[in-house]
Amino acid sequence: MQKIIFGVLAAVLSIGLIASSIAWTGIGDITGQTDTATTLEERIQNLELQAKKNPEDKGLLAALASYYIQAGKVDLARESYEKLVKLDPKDISSRQNLALLYYTQGKLDAAEQELKNALEVEPSNAEVNYQYAKLLGEKRDYKLAISHMEKFLASQKEGPRADEARKFIEAWKAEAGQ
Repeated sequence: MQKIIFGVLAAVLSIGLIASSIAWTGIGDITGQTDTATTLEERIQNLELQAKKNPEDKGLLAALASYYIQAGKVDLARESYEKLVKLDPKDISSRQNLALLYYTQGKLDAAEQELKNALEVEPSNAEVNYQYAKLLGEKRDYKLAISHMEKFLASQKEGPRADEARKFIEAWKAEAGQ
């Protein structure tokens, strides 16, 4: 199960890194200077300096969080995502990433709360419903887990993830004695 969670975490955070890289076309300062950093640590240091100058720059914080993940600095990544959520409480992606980081740190209640908050913003978000259902299943709240996995299936009826979702529902129903 841990391997699956870490795989999902890596995939989601990689997508976040790619998206932030697209949005963040230059890692230089306002003068147009480009990033000449060659190592991950140098990139992190450059971004940290820029973050001190622009602490509310969401693109910069997202890029920094992604680099922290790559460097294995999970606590710093979590702090960056917490700042992003404070800056934009409706940022579903940051809430998902924060929930995954909480999850990997064993903070299931905090992860659950972030996913609940994300669902308040976008109740029909398939990916958030999927993640929330899996977390609820792990916490043995099978009835609610099944409900959220069915919401996922309402929008994603076919494919490998849908097949996996159906298997989870079957397993949870068996666990719940339904």
